[in-house]
Amino acid sequence: MVRKARTPIIEFEDTFAIQIVEGEPQERDRLDDQDIVIGYDRRPGEHSKWRLHALFFDRETWTRSAIRRWWAGHEVWLLSEDQLDRPIPELCRSYPAPDDGLPAIFVCHRNTLKIPANLQVDEIKRRPRKATH
Repeated sequence: MVRKARTPIIEFEDTFAIQIVEGEPQERDRLDDQDIVIGYDRRPGEHSKWRLHALFFDRETWTRSAIRRWWAGHEVWLLSEDQLDRPIPELCRSYPAPDDGLPAIFVCHRNTLKIPANLQVDEIKRRPRKATH
């Protein structure tokens, strides 16, 4: 029987982390609506390309099993302004670049059809918003 490798979850005092690259990320952005911090850095030698470094999950909100389910169903894409026409999997949530020179963050569903990011964002903007009470 073949066993599937699990992505290790690292425990810190107030967070759990999925570490993709060792060391500290160059940049961090908090996704307040999900209690996740995305750590990322520039790809070596490529000024406008970014790589995911780590995901930090708030311990008050997330459990190890919830993190595993989230990671199994989602992936994170980091795209600079000139890369928004790049095809990415089905968009779950998008976060505009927090500052000039930093990438937009896209949380996508894994294993879905790839469509350019800008087309997906435009489509979401055109959808009528549901009223909440």
